[in-house]
Amino acid sequence: MLTAVETVEKHAERILRRWASTFSNARMEALNGIFQAARASARGYRNVHTFITMIYLIAAPLGGIIKST
Repeated sequence: MLTAVETVEKHAERILRRWASTFSNARMEALNGIFQAARASARGYRNVHTFITMIYLIAAPLGGIIKST
């Protein structure tokens, strides 16, 4: 219990600043969802390059590119 209290006291300024902030981790959660979808789609492939390619294919805003051609 003493360790927890010391940790909160040590980081009190950062904790209060976070609660006063209007930012959230929604963008990071959205990226995590994209990564999870890409990982599920890339199962069975043998290298990291395929995983990265799947992330780009899922997350890239291809609508604008397709309309411009």
